[in-house]
Amino acid sequence: MIAPSPLRPRRLPLFGLAVALASVAFAFSEPSLFELTAMTPGVYLLRGLAVTVASVLVAPLLGVLVDRARRRRTPLVVLPLVGAAGIAIAGGTAAGWDAAGTPAVATGMIMAAGLAALWPVGHEAYLPSIVGRERLVPANALLYVLPQLVMVLVGIVLSWAEYRDLALVIAVCVLLVLAAVAFRGVEAVEEPPPARAGLWREAVEGVRFTLKEPVLRAIALCLVVTTLSAEFADEVVDAARGALLENRMSTGSFSLSLTVTSYGAIILGPLVAVLLHRRLGAYRLASAVLLASQPFTLLLALSGVAGGFAWYTLGSLVPLAGSVAVTIALTSHRQAITPDRLLGRVGGTLIALVALSEVVGTLLLGRPGDWLAELAEDATSPLPLLPGLVLATALAIAAAVPLLRARHPVVSEEVAESAHP
Repeated sequence: MIAPSPLRPRRLPLFGLAVALASVAFAFSEPSLFELTAMTPGVYLLRGLAVTVASVLVAPLLGVLVDRARRRRTPLVVLPLVGAAGIAIAGGTAAGWDAAGTPAVATGMIMAAGLAALWPVGHEAYLPSIVGRERLVPANALLYVLPQLVMVLVGIVLSWAEYRDLALVIAVCVLLVLAAVAFRGVEAVEEPPPARAGLWREAVEGVRFTLKEPVLRAIALCLVVTTLSAEFADEVVDAARGALLENRMSTGSFSLSLTVTSYGAIILGPLVAVLLHRRLGAYRLASAVLLASQPFTLLLALSGVAGGFAWYTLGSLVPLAGSVAVTIALTSHRQAITPDRLLGRVGGTLIALVALSEVVGTLLLGRPGDWLAELAEDATSPLPLLPGLVLATALAIAAAVPLLRARHPVVSEEVAESAHP
């Protein structure tokens, strides 16, 4: 059983720093290797395929290994070190041996992309041991904001510094090593790992539990619907952006709108989750925010009229901030109701489902997106954008339906006993 500890509040800042360092390092790992050699379209295709395969097949198995670990911090230490070693080898090979440069860099990029997709399985499974199950929403909000802030700082440093060749690769490797060291310094009291029953059998148990437990199944369906419609939602925003530019909007105003949307969502989404989760509960918060925020997408139809700057900014910012708040709320509630012995496997299963949905969504929604883009090119009024905007809004709201149908989330006896030993 997880025993309460007065050290929990002290663990979170170090844990958050480690998550931020690793997130930023993985984000810059591919660009750092890209600078070393020219990449062909085939490499990018292979990279995308490798990430999908890793997410679908490896994520549930990694979840098993996380659940098996005597200390869940172990995978969090190992994965950044593996990433640092792989990136260093790829960068060193490319710099010292031109003939092997492209294959080495391609391999490094594929490995880095795969690790970036998989490593959240570990830190999301470890977080309940760090803060307890009653403070998950503020903790997840912090873990969302910190990497974004570090990313901004790193971007500012890179804009000032003139890096060449291996400088960025070395910086990424150093960040990963520092993340591993920080994870090594965070230790929480945990339940002993479950008895082993075979890798595949344990992975299947995680998938079965995710799809059988009503609330987890509702969360999974919500994520699937959201992911399926993401491609089309992106096309909607792009079409509205095109109408905005056709309205002879100045470059400065357009840049300001994008900045307000991006950074505003980073601040507003976590803030909404933290302020409202005690009043509504994390689960009800997710469905309420989805229903309240996504209809603002319809305001994008006014991007091509006078004052389109304000309508575009509002129609982009509110749905994006809402999506951030929903992600934080659902992640927190999923961690709160999942038994400790299954946290890794449930997280791995959800990553696999999202990866499959991304593939299906790209295939299904490509043509409607092209149709919307063609309408936007000839848009002289808001009307041509309305069909696509209505469809995108309906799909976003549909993601709340599974959450509303599972209205009574019940914490299992196993989780309740862990929370109140």
